[in-house]
Amino acid sequence: MDKTLTLKLKEFQQTIKTLQVSLDMKKSEITRDASIKRFEYTYELLWKCVKIFLREKIGLDSFSPKDCFRELLKNQLLSAEDTEELLKMVDDRNKIIHTYNEDFSEALYKKIKSKYFNLIEKIYSILQKK
Repeated sequence: MDKTLTLKLKEFQQTIKTLQVSLDMKKSEITRDASIKRFEYTYELLWKCVKIFLREKIGLDSFSPKDCFRELLKNQLLSAEDTEELLKMVDDRNKIIHTYNEDFSEALYKKIKSKYFNLIEKIYSILQKK
């Protein structure tokens, strides 16, 4: 594995751990907001690791998160369902950093706990194994 990808995956793994810690805490407004913030930076490393992976392992240059995730599908590394969830994750991440809405924050926290965290771990596992 290339050194750049190895280093980024190590950082990515650390962000996953910090996100897990906040998600495991008793829910409050503070832990919800901390989880959302941790989700934001975990998401950033997620797509950047995928970008590096695609370039170094598959020889593809992708320049946006959605393109990166679609390339995983095209290269049969993800299912269509997982790709669809990742694309929703991109939209949710973009929405939360540009607006603040209490109802959306609650909904996003629930999605992070119920769907996105598992998907993040799945992507990490895929990148680690290849």
